[in-house]
Amino acid sequence: MKISLNPNTIYQKILQNKINKIEGIEFLISIIEKSDNTNARLESLKILYRLKTQDHIVFKTLENCIISDEYEEIRIISAKNILGNYLQAGEKCLEWALLNDKSSRFLKVLGKMLNDPKVDQYEILYAIYLQRLEKIAEKFDLVSEEVPFLLDIEFNIDNYTSFNWSSNSKLIYDDDVMFKIQDQHISELSISLRNQIPSSIKLLKNLKNLNLSCNNLTNLPNTLSDLTNLESLDLSWNDFKVVPDVLNELKLIEKINFQNNLIQK
Repeated sequence: MKISLNPNTIYQKILQNKINKIEGIEFLISIIEKSDNTNARLESLKILYRLKTQDHIVFKTLENCIISDEYEEIRIISAKNILGNYLQAGEKCLEWALLNDKSSRFLKVLGKMLNDPKVDQYEILYAIYLQRLEKIAEKFDLVSEEVPFLLDIEFNIDNYTSFNWSSNSKLIYDDDVMFKIQDQHISELSISLRNQIPSSIKLLKNLKNLNLSCNNLTNLPNTLSDLTNLESLDLSWNDFKVVPDVLNELKLIEKINFQNNLIQK
């Protein structure tokens, strides 16, 4: 039978018993390994996850994607698939990925999946994830508790610019983020997020100066109240219509810049 190599077409034919599951999986693997269409490859991986296969060839395909594929979304869905369907066989592969993958997004997604106390099998891998956070922290001379925030904003942990500000501080930046680390804590932060601030900003307990200007923001997360040392906050050139209530919780704040918002005077 000749069949169009479209992952959704293949999936429907499997569900309708027009092709058997083994043949359908072979078509999907062919797309993953040979197609130049990243979206088709992603869709094929998602379908394999839904099919919940327990097949050695599928596992080796997923393993190869995690280890060598250049696209982080391909690596992420492959890791999810192994975590959900091949955990015992794929533990070493996931361990390698947690210790070596250079994508903040990959580490963020997998770390959050592993942080599930209801699944005992995740415990060893989550410990390895925490070990990777320690390595990243050492690289930045930062406490490990603040590293998840860098992952949440998908800061490029492998390609950035850094220079020493003083004997106990340094400035680190890429195209969208600039922050100052002093005494192993992020003390100043300027960031272009576009629309959303991750709740993990609460981890920056020593943050004093925060610049969120030009981000199209309309509200702020309640976790901002945990920034108990914040002294200066720039919210200019955003889309606030009202002053967020959470700002009343910032007891040490000395300056808030609200210029060029939509707040009615």
